Amino acid sequence: MVNIAGLNLNLLVVLDALLAERHVSRAATRLGLSQPAVSNALAQLRAHLGDPLLVRSGGRMLPTERALAIGGRIHAALAELEGALETPSFEPARATRTFTIATSDFADFVLLPKLLARLGREAPGIRLQMRSWSEQRIPPTVESGEVDLMLGFYRGVPAGHREETLFADGLVCVVRKGHPRVGRKLDLRTYASLSHVLVSAEAAGPGVVDVELAKHGLTRTIGLRTAHFLMVAPVVAATDFVAALSWRVAKPAAAHLPLRLLPPPLPLPSGSVGQVWHERTQGSPAHAWLRGLIRSVARGVG
Repeated sequence: MVNIAGLNLNLLVVLDALLAERHVSRAATRLGLSQPAVSNALAQLRAHLGDPLLVRSGGRMLPTERALAIGGRIHAALAELEGALETPSFEPARATRTFTIATSDFADFVLLPKLLARLGREAPGIRLQMRSWSEQRIPPTVESGEVDLMLGFYRGVPAGHREETLFADGLVCVVRKGHPRVGRKLDLRTYASLSHVLVSAEAAGPGVVDVELAKHGLTRTIGLRTAHFLMVAPVVAATDFVAALSWRVAKPAAAHLPLRLLPPPLPLPSGSVGQVWHERTQGSPAHAWLRGLIRSVARGVG
């Protein structure tokens, strides 16, 4: 029995070429090798298999019975191996699979309707499974493989992950129409003195507004801390709370609720929404296609 562990598999490529060409020089040309290199490979094969494999007859080389017996199987095995090592293709229009995405309700609200519309037109067999994730860190399920992609706000990317910024997100102040303490403009002192809605998945700790107010020696009262962006507008519309809310959420909400949108009375930094995936899926055509589709959709909302 031949010990394949001790065999240089490149020698089988040489044997396949020799059996096809029946000539050392032509086999060398086919492989891009020198004639001595092909002759040396043939000598190694003869020693390893205990058979001459090809014998000279006039200007040609004829295969032995052993070579004929194994030649077809070697050719088929090499073809199978080449196929296994080729980059897999992905045809969105014909594909049927499910992608799992961890995302906040904000990213769902902004991206999901248009993303699903594009999927319906371009890849009707693709399904999405959305998992709620409101924290501003990368979920461990991306590394474990339970989740294919994370969409939303985040601070930092762990080793072994890749990221792409999709769009920046600005903030606008939101109060209810008829608010007894807010006139035509929202001044800084009034803003700081109101009860605020803070969107955060953390049980405690300051938000971006707290950081900016502190620069002016001011603090605020948090009337409600919630992890859900889409809860903010209905709450503000029914109370005397104020909130700094993404304009992408605030603007459509104001079309259906009694809300006023006002410029913040102090500079508030923009956040960035991005997508994060594990290094393991970087080379996957299917994953690359999905990320590209999300990128394209995000350009339309940016």
